[in-house]
Amino acid sequence: MLAAGQLLSAGDKAVIESARARYYNLQAAGFQSLSCSVNFDFSTVPLMPTGNDELSRKFIKATKFTLTLDANGRPAVQHSYPSGATVSEEQQVVQVTNLLTSLVAGLFQTWPTKGLQGPVPAFDSQIEDVNSTDRGYTLHLRVPGGPVQLFLDKAYTVTEVVSNEGKLHEHPLYGPSPDGLVFVGNDATDDSQPGGRVEVKYELGTTVLDGLRVPSSAHLLVNQNIDVRFSLDGCTVKKALVVHVKPPPPSGTH
Repeated sequence: MLAAGQLLSAGDKAVIESARARYYNLQAAGFQSLSCSVNFDFSTVPLMPTGNDELSRKFIKATKFTLTLDANGRPAVQHSYPSGATVSEEQQVVQVTNLLTSLVAGLFQTWPTKGLQGPVPAFDSQIEDVNSTDRGYTLHLRVPGGPVQLFLDKAYTVTEVVSNEGKLHEHPLYGPSPDGLVFVGNDATDDSQPGGRVEVKYELGTTVLDGLRVPSSAHLLVNQNIDVRFSLDGCTVKKALVVHVKPPPPSGTH
């Protein structure tokens, strides 16, 4: 029985290697974690049925939100209310707090598969096959939550990702950098929700921190009712030492 990945031809593997090489690989650069304060542009935060009075808005503005991405890019969003906050004050803004937490966490849940190593999986065993098309290539992925189809043009730029039995269509955006293409946004439509189609679009700003290209801001739109902006400030990164090993010299040389 052939192990996964052994059915890929030499030509398939060449396409995969060329595609991987186009994208900035944050994990290969030593990324271990990122922790930032999340600062919302409150002129863009939706008005909620509760927490709309002046005191409540002032209270939510004083609440501190933090985002942490672990070594696998998985997000954790936490908040801490102002010192001395009462239970009544917290209950008044809990609806807004939960919304803001879910928006940041939801955005970054889609980030790892596109922004951590680039969109092409790190291992050949995660790729079922490669098909050449008139426009470029289609990769069928063997990944959790699969099957997933990755559509690339002839320059190996990803144009679309289709998953969730064809119900989720994503159009990731990448920007140039000296280290390769960096993930800077996504435009998605999700037809798997009971309430109807959900449209999500976001743009990411990036910055270089300790030699790593990491997210620095976001502009998130959900359907017609969410249009939120926030920045990631005071960030700290943990970085592993990356050792580049040279290949051994050809036999017979000294």
